[in-house]
Amino acid sequence: MLIQKFGGSSLAGIQGFLAAASIISDAARTERVVVVLSAVYEITDLLETAIAAAVAGDDFRAVLKSVEDLQREILDEMQAASFDAASAAAFLSEQQQRLGSLLEGAALLEQCPPAARAEILSAGEGFSSRLMCDLLQAQGHAARWSDTDVLPPANDSYSDSLVDIEAAAPLLQQALAGEHAILVLPGFYGRNAAGKPQLMGRNGSDYSAAAVAAAVAARSLQIWKDVDGFFTADPRIVASAKCLEEASYEEAMELSFFGARVISAKALTPLMGAGIPCEIRNTYHPGLAGTLIHANTRKPTVVRGISHLDDVASITLQGGGMRGRVGVARRVMEALASQSISVLLIVQSSSEYSITLSVRSSDAERARDALTEVFHFELLHGLISGISVLDQRSVITLVGDGMNHYRGIAARFLSAVSAAGVNVEVIAQGSTECAIAVVVEKQAAKPALRACHTAFFSHTSHMDVILLGCGNVGAALLQQFQNQDSSLEAGHKALHVRAIANSRKLLIGHDTVELANWKQDLEAHGSAWNIDDVIGIRQQLGLLNPTIIDCTSDEGLAAEYAKFLANGFNVVAANKKANTTSMAYYREMRTVAARHFRKFMYETNVGAGLPVIDTLQSLMRSGDELKSFGGILSGSLSMIFGMLEDGEAFSVAVEKAMQLGFTEPDPRDDLSGMDVARKLLIVAREVGLELELEDIEVEPVIADGFAADAGNDELIARLAELDDDFAVRVASAKAKGGVLRYIGRIENGRCSVSVDVVPKNLPLGSIRDGENALVLHTRYYQPIPLVLRGYGAGADVTAAGVFGDLLRTAWRPLDL
Repeated sequence: MLIQKFGGSSLAGIQGFLAAASIISDAARTERVVVVLSAVYEITDLLETAIAAAVAGDDFRAVLKSVEDLQREILDEMQAASFDAASAAAFLSEQQQRLGSLLEGAALLEQCPPAARAEILSAGEGFSSRLMCDLLQAQGHAARWSDTDVLPPANDSYSDSLVDIEAAAPLLQQALAGEHAILVLPGFYGRNAAGKPQLMGRNGSDYSAAAVAAAVAARSLQIWKDVDGFFTADPRIVASAKCLEEASYEEAMELSFFGARVISAKALTPLMGAGIPCEIRNTYHPGLAGTLIHANTRKPTVVRGISHLDDVASITLQGGGMRGRVGVARRVMEALASQSISVLLIVQSSSEYSITLSVRSSDAERARDALTEVFHFELLHGLISGISVLDQRSVITLVGDGMNHYRGIAARFLSAVSAAGVNVEVIAQGSTECAIAVVVEKQAAKPALRACHTAFFSHTSHMDVILLGCGNVGAALLQQFQNQDSSLEAGHKALHVRAIANSRKLLIGHDTVELANWKQDLEAHGSAWNIDDVIGIRQQLGLLNPTIIDCTSDEGLAAEYAKFLANGFNVVAANKKANTTSMAYYREMRTVAARHFRKFMYETNVGAGLPVIDTLQSLMRSGDELKSFGGILSGSLSMIFGMLEDGEAFSVAVEKAMQLGFTEPDPRDDLSGMDVARKLLIVAREVGLELELEDIEVEPVIADGFAADAGNDELIARLAELDDDFAVRVASAKAKGGVLRYIGRIENGRCSVSVDVVPKNLPLGSIRDGENALVLHTRYYQPIPLVLRGYGAGADVTAAGVFGDLLRTAWRPLDL
């Protein structure tokens, strides 16, 4: 026998009823079916509103009219389609009169007695079940309707009753007797011996169906909804959430209790006790497999899903007088039970100084009042210092039967929440280790949920990019992202550009920025921005491992790196300004990065795409020591001095380098020697020298202040004044068997940059045409030095170096 339950969202209109009837019809071809129905969508909520209006003395009749209109609209459409629905039509007319009388009584009393409340709220299921039975009969099926006297309550509660399953079994068998293949029942309530409805709790139709399944030892229970099943997380919040093929009873119970509104947690108890599997299916997509809930899951999984429950309050009792006092936790639970308040989770400090529990926000004030009354003596005498309430909280729960066999799950869970910039206020884990729950601020729950989902369900190395600066290097980097998309995917790496900014505008993607049209979108949809806007992206999008890439030369932006790192961002810097500011800030960035487990990468600060920084750091980590250093560290000056060697005039060489894009827009920035000085300072600091920029001895290529008043248009003409001088210096060097090069040197702790004559047969003598080279004499590399050589300028080369740094920041997936 098969039990099928259809939720209110599956019965939102005539199409929902027809879809449900088709599913019932298909099942009834091969086996007997018991169908349990919820009320038509929104009806129960409207009835709740009508009760509240009546008790408050407001106009409940308008609400009651809305209840009738919603149901009558479906009834009229059914009859218009030539389906006879006489039983439902008669019930609807009687129902409205009875509801009107009950609500008038509530208005007179200014309260609604529990029995009357139960009768009012059960009316929706009475109508929907009769209408479904009428429809099935009109379609030619042998269907019979039964009231819920076949589900006798096991207790006296009118709001949260249980079914006496043992007593229900013979009553259901009697109702099933006969030739009919389909039995239709209203959900949500049972009838006691006096014939009065007793509700099964909110969303109690799931429990009604589960109780029927247990009573008749059904083959399976199917719960039909407007969703595909359980998901790894709420798909409305986490776009990448996947539908689960299966879950154990325990996993489904944890997911449901803490917010996954797929099946009532209460319904799982009779199913688990009877060993009856439950399928969660989509009424509007019946071909989908959905989620199977059963005892023996086929695929062992460490983490099955992540749920979150909003509108929670945390209540804390604390005080030195709680230590060693027996029965405090019992008194807490009894106080809340007396007010029918459910405790979501409870934890106690190991010192017994405090107890923290979580309840629903709607129960928070009643809970505090009840606890204040019970602990009046302790509060009066200072044994308990206070009872505090933190409202607007959410519970995020990691669920999986396999967690008790796998180390490091809690650590990764907390790391993911922390990586999202979210503070954990309470953490609780049961002895079965099937679930770990944390309490966070409600406004932070969505970012935390997204970060946790990435941490446990992403099977790729993960990179979230915020690109600041989209000039030559930034644009080249975005193009490389597009070019490498397929190879990244093949290497199980996921790269998402979340935001792009230039000096004027910031474009934040809804999920990601579409790179094919980023220039147009930035201009059309970008907006003015500041540093706080950038920092807010992490929480806004719930990013687990975000990386800010700075492709600007902005000194102000470089001064914010420590703030970025402290707020959970990795930083990849093509901008060398941060590493050449004060030594104090140099240390601060590294300290903050280590404290917050972030990465600060800057390989392209020296030598563009050459592995200079990585090589220096590897040498120092291995215990090597720098003896001397010499390097050509400017691609633009390498190009200019190479052309001087070929006989070009100095002004002509500068002009050609400008035209080839090797220099800064104002070539005086290159000719000042300060760019090389900054790179040399970075090298010096990497090998342990604590120097400031002013400690570097700089000989500029042209004198400080030369042609300072000249614009770029007249600069070349002014530089021609120096052609003869450079021609003489080139000839003099050639006569000595050497060439002119602009060299940065470190010797005996002293750093200098200058125009030097270099023998052509030495490594630096052959460096030209935009190449960089670094010659390192170390304790291990002498007398033959370590030489790094390659192109040290150009947008593509620099972008490739930045890309390499980014790959090192990737969040590694957990192998579960």
